[in-house]
Amino acid sequence: MHSTKIIEIESIRREIVTQDYSAKWWAAFICIIFIEAVLLFLLISRQPTPLLFVAIIAIAFLLFLIPQLDEVISLTFDRGKLESKINAVGKKISATKARTDKLVLLSMSKSMYETLKKLAAGSLGSYEMSDALERELYHLKNMGYVEVSRIRDIPYEGNNLSDYVKVTDSGKQFIELRKSAEEESKG
Repeated sequence: MHSTKIIEIESIRREIVTQDYSAKWWAAFICIIFIEAVLLFLLISRQPTPLLFVAIIAIAFLLFLIPQLDEVISLTFDRGKLESKINAVGKKISATKARTDKLVLLSMSKSMYETLKKLAAGSLGSYEMSDALERELYHLKNMGYVEVSRIRDIPYEGNNLSDYVKVTDSGKQFIELRKSAEEESKG
């Protein structure tokens, strides 16, 4: 209820300020029209001079600009609010990007990530091609993190899977990004 009253008061204040500006601009508009009329009368009744033409053109130009001045002034007064809103949106975008990056980086299972790290280090050691390892390799290959000609051609058992599977630059970059995301999560 308290916040509703504050919002209503702010709305009324803005309306008063807007009306105040509008009244001032209408008064200025009427004064300029009066001066324009006097100058036109002088132009018609006397010998025209170049200065009189310049004055008439300048006032006509002012008459054209008055409706836009209200918008320019309101933007000038609201610039601080506008900048703070832009900064707030920028911070929200940065936070959302960071959360999205973490989500993507942490979406790979721990075992698959460990396999990728060992392959990159060239030290997976002895292995047995289980269904789980085969699925991980297919997934890593499909994601572009490893290069392998044909997974089915890899021997069922061996001393080092890194002899058959090479980690790509994307895979190495993923490892580095995941390390930094995990360190941020811990810290």
